[in-house]
Amino acid sequence: MALTYADIAHKLQPTLDCSKESDLRGRSFHNRLIVNFENTDFTGCVLYHCFPSGFAGAIEIRPAQSEEDVTLKGADLQGAKLHDADLEGADLQWANLKGADLFQANLYEANLYEADLYRADLYRADLYRANLYGADLEGADLIEANLEGADLDGANLEGANLREANLREANLQGANLKRANLKGADLDGAEYCSETNFDESNISQTQFDSMTFVEDEDD
Repeated sequence: MALTYADIAHKLQPTLDCSKESDLRGRSFHNRLIVNFENTDFTGCVLYHCFPSGFAGAIEIRPAQSEEDVTLKGADLQGAKLHDADLEGADLQWANLKGADLFQANLYEANLYEADLYRADLYRADLYRANLYGADLEGADLIEANLEGADLDGANLEGANLREANLREANLQGANLKRANLKGADLDGAEYCSETNFDESNISQTQFDSMTFVEDEDD
């Protein structure tokens, strides 16, 4: 049976960064990745299914065994039913999202670095400022998707349907947009370079003129 949003929601808690939390005495946290904790007092702090464990004075219940237990980094979400899921800020680095249903999902500021999104359904997904570097979205349905400011550096968008998509100020440097449907897409201020592949796409001259060409860096 395919995973659903209910199955992964507990892994969407923000990282507990203790760099500004020197005193956690008596507080409680669930399903959290804990970082920068070297100078933090955990006396009497209740930590339920958190990672790492072994904090002096803390009350630890069912401690997680790895970072993957409390985050979605590298998670296998192939074919997951994430329709309307709220994945804002989710760490989905290296996650397998092949064939996942992300229809109208909120991926605002999500990290999809090197995630595999082959044929994922992203229709109307909110991808504003999502980091999609290295993501494989070949054949993805992105009609009317909000990709404003998205980092698509190196992303494979071959054959993707980007009709009416909002790609304002998106980073398209090195992106593969071969055969992509860009009819009506807003590319105002989007950055591209000589390695951006628009072959056989239906991008118009007007769209090209609205974009920003970025000079290739010297080797």
